[in-house]
Amino acid sequence: MPIIHSLTQDYPTQQKETVERYFTPNANFLHPFCATGSWSFRLFGQEWTSRWAILQIYQWYKILSPQIDLEILSVAFSEETLYLYVTIHQHFRLWMVPYYDASVKFTTVLRLAEGNASGPDSAMSSFTNNSRGRLPYSYAAVASLDNVGVPNGIDDRKYYYIIEQNDCYQVSQWIKFLAPWGVGHLMVWCFWLWNTFLSIIGSYVLFPQTWWKERSVLDRPKKI
Repeated sequence: MPIIHSLTQDYPTQQKETVERYFTPNANFLHPFCATGSWSFRLFGQEWTSRWAILQIYQWYKILSPQIDLEILSVAFSEETLYLYVTIHQHFRLWMVPYYDASVKFTTVLRLAEGNASGPDSAMSSFTNNSRGRLPYSYAAVASLDNVGVPNGIDDRKYYYIIEQNDCYQVSQWIKFLAPWGVGHLMVWCFWLWNTFLSIIGSYVLFPQTWWKERSVLDRPKKI
């Protein structure tokens, strides 16, 4: 099962295995409603990391919405910067609110670091020493989100682990969590249309200003 499906649809045990297998210990998580930052410290003889906080977020997410329908619409991978862009459509349902169904579309940006077969810890040092990497043995391994960091016995295989996840929502999408049943979406569209109207009026009213600036540049004597 692909990583994203496992994080959002599996049971807590599988969620924990997925987070620990693919996220680096100091991974960062960003969302319109929460964020972890990147950190680690030792307390009571135990190591606490931002990856642990990411796991708690996903498990709380699963508690709030035990049944999540999710579809991956598109995937794009930048070999130059090691960013993975995943467009997702999901139905988020709060179990305690009748008929609550937030149908949202967003883009998850995963920042990857290159490591080796030993696990996510190996990606930390390589990330600080090398900001670029090569594609893994198969581009489909990254594009499908199914084999990132999974050993397959190939010695020259590149292993990629997640050092940051950034969930990017349009305002018209994340507002659905706070104002469901189309109310929030309608409010945002009214706000957008009003500002579009103001933009059109402003462009006509202040057109002389832009025209004057353009003419002042075009009429300026050219240096020979």
